[in-house]
Amino acid sequence: MPSMKRGVFVVILLIVFLLPAVSATISLTGPSEVQYNIGEQIEISGYIQETEDLSGQLQLSLLCSSKTYKLQATNIDISAGERVLFSQLNIPTLTASSSMQGMCRIKGDILVNNAVTETASSSSFQITNDLEGSFTLDQSQAQLGDTITLAGSITDLDGKPLEGTAEIYFVYKEDEYLMDFVTVQNGAFSYSHTFVANSAGSYKVNIIARDSLGNEEDFNNIESFTILDDLQVNIDTNAQVFSPGDVINVFGDVKTVLQDYVSTATVEISLDESTQSTSLADSKFTQDIFIPATIKSGQHTITIEVEDNYGNAGVSSLSIEVEAKATSIENSISATVLNPKEELTVGVSLYDQAGDLMEDYVYLEVYDSTNKRITETQIASEESITYIIPQFAPPGEWMLKSYYLNEETQEEQVTASNSLTINEIQELDIQLHNNLLYITNIGNVKYTDDVEINVEGVDQNYLISRTKNLGVNETIIIDLEKELPSGTYTVSLPTGFNTAEPTPLTIENGKQIVALSWPYAIVAALFVVALAYLVYGRIRTKKKGKEKELSPAERPAQKTKAPQKIRLYDPKREPAKGKKVSLTFEDKQHSLEDFKQRTLEEIKRTEEKIQKDSRRAHSFSEGKLGYVTGRNDPVEKPKVTEKPSTFSLFDD
Repeated sequence: MPSMKRGVFVVILLIVFLLPAVSATISLTGPSEVQYNIGEQIEISGYIQETEDLSGQLQLSLLCSSKTYKLQATNIDISAGERVLFSQLNIPTLTASSSMQGMCRIKGDILVNNAVTETASSSSFQITNDLEGSFTLDQSQAQLGDTITLAGSITDLDGKPLEGTAEIYFVYKEDEYLMDFVTVQNGAFSYSHTFVANSAGSYKVNIIARDSLGNEEDFNNIESFTILDDLQVNIDTNAQVFSPGDVINVFGDVKTVLQDYVSTATVEISLDESTQSTSLADSKFTQDIFIPATIKSGQHTITIEVEDNYGNAGVSSLSIEVEAKATSIENSISATVLNPKEELTVGVSLYDQAGDLMEDYVYLEVYDSTNKRITETQIASEESITYIIPQFAPPGEWMLKSYYLNEETQEEQVTASNSLTINEIQELDIQLHNNLLYITNIGNVKYTDDVEINVEGVDQNYLISRTKNLGVNETIIIDLEKELPSGTYTVSLPTGFNTAEPTPLTIENGKQIVALSWPYAIVAALFVVALAYLVYGRIRTKKKGKEKELSPAERPAQKTKAPQKIRLYDPKREPAKGKKVSLTFEDKQHSLEDFKQRTLEEIKRTEEKIQKDSRRAHSFSEGKLGYVTGRNDPVEKPKVTEKPSTFSLFDD
């Protein structure tokens, strides 16, 4: 291993002694341009600074992309401390050629004994065949028959005027047309062209310029222009609105796009399918046209077509209005039988004397079953409007009327009507709030049926019943604390569709339960005696005449005793005062079953009388247990849910 290290050290020493012992600085300060055209001379500048005597060669090379172009080496003999400029040396000139195109740089090497001792490079520059140019057109728009002129100036990148040729191309749509070759002298050229028929459109200009050295440039889209074949036709009439049979005077003038007068041209004037011809005079025209008596109402178009001798043509038109006379109206309705709160969609169509739809406005009115006008609105023909039938709309036959109003006479020119039927609705809204029962007629007629509310208690069921003709939007209020004893209940509130919603109810300050008096005790005792007589006495009812003894199978079946519902106080159901009830058998002609029935009825009447006596003290002070509020009631009803007393009949 030590012998190998010594061998490597000896090789390094030999290399060091063999290299030239020089110390020089080379600098390249050129070239002065960043771009050079083909054929231009590339300036090379720089200097060599030596610290010791130097005798060798300066080798300059041009490096372009992957190619290297070496110049002839220049001998140099420089003393120590001397600085020599490239301009002091006999350096060969460097001219750009077409093969050198691209990014290039100059490399300088100092050679001593054919070995490179110092290297330097210049900044990069480009060798190209590009040219520069500027171009102008005398006009960007021209008519058929006009002449346009293209002028240009072309130079190399150094500003030197081009001496060569130029190819002129016009591009129309996707096609490129070679128009001409022109000579470029001292960098300038000029080209003119006159356009003829069938060559209108938009054009672009391309130019290819070149010189004899190989510089060449494609100038694409340097200019654009438009060749027009349009003529501007101005048209007018003596009026805008006409009646069938009138005469229209049509007049106007014709000019080019550049507002030049058109000397000669043919003019054709058309109204619908009728055409008349005339000619220009000093770029103007005039003609009378007769309107047929059977012409349709509405808008019609007058068309003017003009064409000159060069192929320029123009078309213009205007609209006139032929008056229409309204003759009929058709109403379309979504339904003829409706319920309150349902939607009714109405469409109206207005027709003129030709049976065509008119674009105008029609008045629409709605009358209820009392012939009262509910609403009036104005809609356009062929449009529709949606009404909402009011909740309390009076039932019966309603009428929908539409009419067209003559603006001049302010009279109904055309009318149409349809009848509607609004159904009767009997419906209640029952709500419970703070132990107050609100019963509201939300139908559109008086509610005449009885109102019954079931109340289920822990030990007893109750039935609250009212007979009342409730007016539309009228409410009756029942205070349940004055109807029911204190306790917990479940109230069945109707929800519609023969269903009821159970609602919990708690009565804290309910009515008092009055204990039964001695008449009830007497009746109960009689009932016990009767039962004892049935069991132990085996009493058999005897019938007069040919009546036979009833077998047990022929005896009337005893009704199963159902849970009692106590019907609360109602003056209409109170029995007449002073009526006596017999509690004894009549000559044993009624069976024991009859006796039992009578006994039960007596118990019920006695109980009702006791309840009646208990309520009278409250009834006398309050007047009545249920009180009614409505449209004529001065007492403000507590607000449970918002029930406005007035309604917008229609939501227009």
